[in-house]
Amino acid sequence: MLTGQQKKLTSQLNAARMDPMDEPVINANEPWDAQDDLPLNRFLTYRLSRVQAKLNAQSTRLLHRQAGLGVTQWRIIAHLGNADGPVRASEIKRFAAIDKGLFSRKLKELVEDDLVATGQDPHDQRVQKLHLTEKGRRLYESTLPVMQARQRSLRRQFDAEELRVLFTALDKLEEAAELTEFE
Repeated sequence: MLTGQQKKLTSQLNAARMDPMDEPVINANEPWDAQDDLPLNRFLTYRLSRVQAKLNAQSTRLLHRQAGLGVTQWRIIAHLGNADGPVRASEIKRFAAIDKGLFSRKLKELVEDDLVATGQDPHDQRVQKLHLTEKGRRLYESTLPVMQARQRSLRRQFDAEELRVLFTALDKLEEAAELTEFE
């Protein structure tokens, strides 16, 4: 059974007669009162989730075609490829915000494919250190230019001021994501 809010949102989506992922973008100049009942496409988390899903799908297609990789595998490889030496597995999980279980599964695949090698930290046997194999390094070096070109293409959608504002807004949202109390 749908709640009243769910019925309203379903009605809005049905009225538009389109896939929710293709929902029209809200006009930024449209007046908005914080006390109003927000439509779903005005929720920051909803909009960010939609953009992330679309960008990840784009990345997945590109990475699969270029290197036979998924996004999480690429993030692990890219982090290792950019490092000056072995990296703690926990550092990659934390920096790339990868779920522990997903990280373990994707790392296992990368090790089985001889793209990443693992080892223990000589000073702390509990710590797993990772590095690219030669095969992994070649894959990183052949894939990086393609992913950099994609980033340049994405950045060209904005002028310098828009990029500055976007990154400032993302920094603020990242800080807000740490809040535990809401008014």
